[in-house]
Amino acid sequence: MPTVPAAALPDRWFRTTPDSALLPGPRLLARSLIHVSVLDERIRSYERLTGTPADLRMPIPDFGGLELAAVGNMLLIASARPFTDIQRRTAYSVIVPSLDGALGRLDQVGATVLEPPERILPGARARVRFPDGAIAELVEHRPNPGEQPRPPELRRSGRPGARLLLRKAVSRSMFASLVRLYETALGLDRDTRLQADAPDGIELATVGNLLVVGADGPEFTRASDVRLALVASTPRDIPGARPLGAPAGHRLVRLEDGSVAEVWDSAAGFHETPAASPRGTTGTGAA
Repeated sequence: MPTVPAAALPDRWFRTTPDSALLPGPRLLARSLIHVSVLDERIRSYERLTGTPADLRMPIPDFGGLELAAVGNMLLIASARPFTDIQRRTAYSVIVPSLDGALGRLDQVGATVLEPPERILPGARARVRFPDGAIAELVEHRPNPGEQPRPPELRRSGRPGARLLLRKAVSRSMFASLVRLYETALGLDRDTRLQADAPDGIELATVGNLLVVGADGPEFTRASDVRLALVASTPRDIPGARPLGAPAGHRLVRLEDGSVAEVWDSAAGFHETPAASPRGTTGTGAA
């Protein structure tokens, strides 16, 4: 992979963890493609939603002048140019401790490398297709010369934030195999501490930041393309969310950036738990 010259980073560009080798496991992120003119507004929106500050903001000049920001489990990808087809079809971004290690795990499950590893300003990247058809961009972060970790700025919103998860819904017959696929692909174990009072006929599992929903009911299969889930103690008070029409007992909301999320009420039994540990460890999982 050719080297990429480091760029001078203005004060507004930062990473809380410049070296992803320090992460205990992969960090799976949802993606929101936006115009660069609304990036500041969207950062504040997701900070209000999740109750957590942004922990990454940086330019990616290699791909047409992108600028990225991460808030919780959401990656905001901003550009002044139209996004390419492959950018729009990519479902996940995954910050990995080691790109070679991540590609090795994905090879075990039969993933396809769509774009081979290459050097970029954050470190290195590759794009892959998982066996279930989902496309993911893998990124290995390494510090630039002189770059220091910057703790996120603490901001108090006065209300508890919602836990944002990536969501994937499948039929119950495919549920167990999909959970195993993502356990192997991410090198994480299913979080067996998950407790949820799910409706009859619904199965739930979290693997890292991914919520897998197994269901055959029409209210869930119709929402199979919903890629986000929110777990909140007061789900009807989610900042910026607008309720969408949905069958009784299944609440969907549209967020300020247009994303649609399924809402789970933690008070009703969906108890927030720490992320799953990397396989073979007993420590805390990736953020």
